[in-house]
Amino acid sequence: MYSSLLDAPVNTELVLLKVTNPVLEKWLQRMGLFTGGHIIRQDEDVNFYTVRVRGENGDVIIPAGMVMKLYIHLESGEKIPLNHMKKGQEGHVEVHSGGPFIEKSLAKLGIPVDGNIRFIRALPHMDYLVLINRRERTRLSEGEAARIWGHYPGKEATQFYFAKKDLDFEVTEVMGGPRGVKHLKTHGVTVGVKLTLESIDQANSLQEHGPASTPVTISSPGGLRLFLTPEKASAVIVRTMT
Repeated sequence: MYSSLLDAPVNTELVLLKVTNPVLEKWLQRMGLFTGGHIIRQDEDVNFYTVRVRGENGDVIIPAGMVMKLYIHLESGEKIPLNHMKKGQEGHVEVHSGGPFIEKSLAKLGIPVDGNIRFIRALPHMDYLVLINRRERTRLSEGEAARIWGHYPGKEATQFYFAKKDLDFEVTEVMGGPRGVKHLKTHGVTVGVKLTLESIDQANSLQEHGPASTPVTISSPGGLRLFLTPEKASAVIVRTMT
């Protein structure tokens, strides 16, 4: 039976027949998956967490949506998704499955491709209650707070994740592609506004704290695990083993 990976059965060995997206095909080959190779679509719930890591710029926060796109080459030689790293593990960024906007974000965070990285910990889901220009109130996830860059008067630029209570934080940049920037704009967060942290509370719902779409998880016989967006999964043509 032929189908796209998006429609393929789970927990079943599949043969990779074709990739209709040339960029995706090249990326998969770099990760060791070629036409004729075998993969399994996994049936599992993936936990989406924002994480704290140490790179060239010291400790930084990587939003959950970006975490799912990064693959790390460990010192042991193993390649794993960033969200599978454990506390204290080290390696370098091997590759990512994002577009040009992620390149800029990685550079800003100090963890470019081939850059060294040390995993600190996964972060709990939190809600940031924030005043915008001391007038309107909004609620941000910890991942959204990590994508907002700015500074306090006389201080170096940092992520809003590290915001201090009751101080005015001027936004100078919002990381991410057009969709992510537009989403934060609906919260009233744009370059030039001032954000004032009122409180940080444990999140009541996890629905808004993961990536915009649930990824399709696949694994190779060698144990490599990859996460593809539904759009990319639809470009991978497979058949079940006979």
